[in-house]
Amino acid sequence: MAEAIAPLALVHTPRAPVAIAHSRHVADPSACLRGGETHLEAGSCLVLDFGEELVGVLELAVMVHAATKVELIEGEDLEEAMLRQDPFPPDHWYHQPRDLLQLDRGTQTARNQGRRAFRFVQVIVHGPGRVTLRSARTILEHAPVTDRGRFRCSDSLLNDAWAISQRTIRLCMQAFYEDGIKRDGMLWIGDYRVEFLCAQYLFADADLARRCLRMFAQCRHPDGSLSAVALHAGGHLYPRISYQGDLSKPGGLHEWVLDNYCADFVSGLWEYVLHTGDADLARELADVTRGVIEFLARVDLAKTVPGRTFITDNQPETKDWWGSRAALGYQLAACFDDAARLWRHLGDHAAAAHCEALRAKRLVETKAMFGEPARGEIRDDLPAASTRSWHAHAAAYLAGALPAEALRALHPRLAADPAVRRPMAGFMEFYLLDAWLRAGLVREALDEMRSYYGQMLRSGATTTWELVDRREPGIDHIQPAGRSHCHGWSAGPAHHLPARILGVTPRSPGYRTVDIRPALGDLRWAEGEIPTPQGNIHVSVQSPLTGRIVLPPGIEATLHLAGREPQTLTAGTHTF
Repeated sequence: MAEAIAPLALVHTPRAPVAIAHSRHVADPSACLRGGETHLEAGSCLVLDFGEELVGVLELAVMVHAATKVELIEGEDLEEAMLRQDPFPPDHWYHQPRDLLQLDRGTQTARNQGRRAFRFVQVIVHGPGRVTLRSARTILEHAPVTDRGRFRCSDSLLNDAWAISQRTIRLCMQAFYEDGIKRDGMLWIGDYRVEFLCAQYLFADADLARRCLRMFAQCRHPDGSLSAVALHAGGHLYPRISYQGDLSKPGGLHEWVLDNYCADFVSGLWEYVLHTGDADLARELADVTRGVIEFLARVDLAKTVPGRTFITDNQPETKDWWGSRAALGYQLAACFDDAARLWRHLGDHAAAAHCEALRAKRLVETKAMFGEPARGEIRDDLPAASTRSWHAHAAAYLAGALPAEALRALHPRLAADPAVRRPMAGFMEFYLLDAWLRAGLVREALDEMRSYYGQMLRSGATTTWELVDRREPGIDHIQPAGRSHCHGWSAGPAHHLPARILGVTPRSPGYRTVDIRPALGDLRWAEGEIPTPQGNIHVSVQSPLTGRIVLPPGIEATLHLAGREPQTLTAGTHTF
């Protein structure tokens, strides 16, 4: 088994609750928030509201008048914190977080039994003694990142979507990029890729990303593939999330390989180099990358097993994982394209040519098996009557198999067909929005963002959910797997709004050259800061053809505006 890579030192900050959400048999429940004392008799309970989702250790300053048992039930929403019974059967892999504390008489600080993620905490005094609560706090923890990115626009809902995305990514940046801080607390390749792309526009992270990519590389198999989750390299929080069992011991999950996540590793490595300029890491991991590419070259789309050897999204009917073989085929083609870019940057032109040939072959094969993308005929699987999805069409566009004008032409027909599957899981929503925004479907993408993230915000979300089922008013956080309310793969607005609305994307590694393509859609204005290794880029757009750009030294930008010739910009302030 690979050796775990030592984590970064985390930042720890105390946060106090802001309100009492519920109480029973408590005379003055909010006294502990005002510097007073809240008295909890046996059989009483109190629900603390911290105002937003946090991750860390809960501390209660208490006077215990006689030995007693106290139960803490943490929840990402109030409903979850009010669940007195664990809703999962004894043999289920996941169980609702809760802590049973046996407290002796005296003044003390009571702490929960391991790191937890929550907004609400129900404190239940089971007795026989009573407890006086003097104060409460959570010791918030996350990686040492600095807020650098900023975005604002004329739409308050999109501003809120950006804000909860920012908060989510910061909380998910721990010793490594975690997928969901309440439930898994693990380092998955697919989650990492989206989280990194979001974190770049918030914090310009390189350190944590470098650590994660090295951890993935330690989890390779003899056939060149990588484990989907970096458990062998320490990418888990056991024993701090004890209800998942001892993940330090090798088992089935340690060995799970997902074809699409292997592709995410290759694309994610190129994206890391593109955003950070760190080609040394790519050279260090070159042998691992070659092995992954050759593994993916051998993937037989007819033999892959949806939900087992690759995943695409949650299935609307059952919310179990399903897979679109067509989407996988086009993702593999896009991965080979990213690999070719990476090898060209490293000067290995033979390897680049090999990957270009793999891409061309995979494009021909996928189109022959699953239908013509330009006519909207892509089906998700081999049978003629199989489902169609936005996932497959977005993947085809991102792989270069579907021109932008064709996707724009197809959009009204696909959008009007209720049988065409749309994303539920946040990472698939990320790639759908990426495809639409790149293809010029800006208003359509903003409306999609308002729909997807609006459902979270209307339900009081302070961080982004793992998935959204827009056939339901809220989120099913209980079944089938304890849905996560703070999931980094759903934080797409942190990336899309600065990258596609302000329009700032790197054209060469390390942002030495950038493209700026402002695209307001139906927004009246937008402005923000984009962090880069060279310093922050400021963009303010007042209309489709007017705005202001401030570039730091070391960056050359090309400004693209509709109906105008591209304009080269260097360090300084520019108006257009």
